[in-house]
Amino acid sequence: MPPLTYDRLLQMARAAEGQTLQTVTGKEFTVGIYRDAPFFTPASSGYGQADGRPPVERFIERYNETGSLRPGDYGKLTRNASYLIGLLRWAESRRADER
Repeated sequence: MPPLTYDRLLQMARAAEGQTLQTVTGKEFTVGIYRDAPFFTPASSGYGQADGRPPVERFIERYNETGSLRPGDYGKLTRNASYLIGLLRWAESRRADER
């Protein structure tokens, strides 16, 4: 698989809009895009949250280096690691379903 890019992550977020996704611990959330950056809305609170583009780019850089799907590996980079990983897992499951 080619390295993850910011544009590809935004494509995933656009594809996931309107879907209910899950974190690795099973917490439900939705994803949207605001000002060219993903934002996440946990079902538990209903309040959207975003870090902006720079933390997401740092997440992508670390993900491309490690391939880790453990939110704790990104804790100092973004507060939304569990949602970003949930988005990646959702996109991967869709690819697997298409095969």
